Amino acid sequence: MTKKQVVTLATSRPLTTLDTDKMTEFGRLNNTIEGLYTTADNGQAALALAQKVKINASKTTYTFTLWKDSYWSNGDRITAKDFVYSWQRALAPQTKAPNADLFTGIHNARKILAGKLPASELGVSAPGKFKLVVHLDHPMAELPQRLAYPLFGPQNQRIAEKYGKKYATKPQYQVYAGPFMVAAQGNTKTHWHMVPNPRYWDKQHVYLQRINVDVYNNTASMWQDYRKGRLDEVRLVSTQNIKSYQKQTAYTARPYSKMVILNYRQQGPNPSINQLLQQRLARLAISHILNRKKLGQASYGVTSLPAQGVVPAGLSRGQKGTADFAAAQPKQKTLAYQPRLAKQEWQTARRRADVKNITLSLSYLNAPYSLKVAKELRRQLTQLPGLTIKLKSREWAVNQSDGPTNTDLTLATQHAQYADPLAMLALFTSSNMANTGHWSSAAYDKLIAQASNAPSFNNRRWRTLLAAESRLMQDQGVTPLFQPASTYLVNPKLNGVQYNTVGTQSNFKEAYFVK
Repeated sequence: MTKKQVVTLATSRPLTTLDTDKMTEFGRLNNTIEGLYTTADNGQAALALAQKVKINASKTTYTFTLWKDSYWSNGDRITAKDFVYSWQRALAPQTKAPNADLFTGIHNARKILAGKLPASELGVSAPGKFKLVVHLDHPMAELPQRLAYPLFGPQNQRIAEKYGKKYATKPQYQVYAGPFMVAAQGNTKTHWHMVPNPRYWDKQHVYLQRINVDVYNNTASMWQDYRKGRLDEVRLVSTQNIKSYQKQTAYTARPYSKMVILNYRQQGPNPSINQLLQQRLARLAISHILNRKKLGQASYGVTSLPAQGVVPAGLSRGQKGTADFAAAQPKQKTLAYQPRLAKQEWQTARRRADVKNITLSLSYLNAPYSLKVAKELRRQLTQLPGLTIKLKSREWAVNQSDGPTNTDLTLATQHAQYADPLAMLALFTSSNMANTGHWSSAAYDKLIAQASNAPSFNNRRWRTLLAAESRLMQDQGVTPLFQPASTYLVNPKLNGVQYNTVGTQSNFKEAYFVK
């Protein structure tokens, strides 16, 4: 290893909060958080702050025994009460974390989210200082994978109550359970950094002395700093750059379990548009007119994968090494490029809605990749007779959930937060906050409920999930487009970074530089 173990990374978003309950994405901050489980390098959940777990026969009660020698960065001991406080706080009405739906399945979480019970009724308790008991409404085969997500990490109640409204607004008003902590000094609007947590239980395997995170407003200055050696990682944005650098040692393509999708607004202010988009045939026409390979290549480049369904490739496999769920999805023909069929379906849908020429608004995130996707999407969609697409950008809202859709079509990206098909499929149930298009199917909801209640990853659960995905695709409740893979140039001397395909994207706990 080199003597200087300092990595410098880039971000486009400033540091706005250190409160896990207010983050929609954790980004680099996942390196400051650790929970009962962590995501191992195979994408599965591995015990972290929990020493062991005991599960009852009906698989509805998990009893965790915590390590007794785990400490917060300020020296306080991490106890079971820190988890109880954290989870109840995430569901409390005054907090209501953006990803609070992830608690659904833990006893009473659904009723708490609906405002029918106080957060104190959540099925989690601390009968001992290092004993945490979690009660479920039903078996949840995917619970360990879900609990590896940073939202389920502990929070120090004493510190939260000490600082009140100031809690987690600045580094000096927060404490950390992960391998790193945000430094209290030297942070600005364009720079913040992390240093090793001196109290971390596994600090002997933390090698970096510092993680710098610099905020960039444009890619030109980012590239300039990478070339001068001031940055250890830069993202490749243009397809030309990807072609130029893909044979270099520094080049890497990172697949991630996310899907670029198209949402439909079926209850908008224009009755004619509603009548059109409420038709399954119109949504199928939109899906069939799309050349997904070209769509991905025009934006993210050759590393992107055309959607086979709404579940990304590599997220989950069946029992005994069976097919990847994405490849097994049964209604892939609904996503096939069939322009002749698409035009026939569109003509029929237009006739039924009694419209000839129609203009649909399409919103996209104000970012280089999204704009490229939106422009190519417009080009392809306008091959449908009588269709005009009007683009409308929307600003990135840091640590805020998506609000109600205000355009007919919405270009969005959905992430799988744990390694199971349910992580994606549950997003489109009638009551899920992520279902901004408000597509609704009682039969789909029932299938998702059956899969959620399954006691293990058995073949019956697998078939239920495939049936749910089939119904979603057959109806085109949402239209999946492609699975993007981010491409980077990374300092070849940087080793030991764990790049995850699910949950949080990168773990620098055991990262180091070689000479």
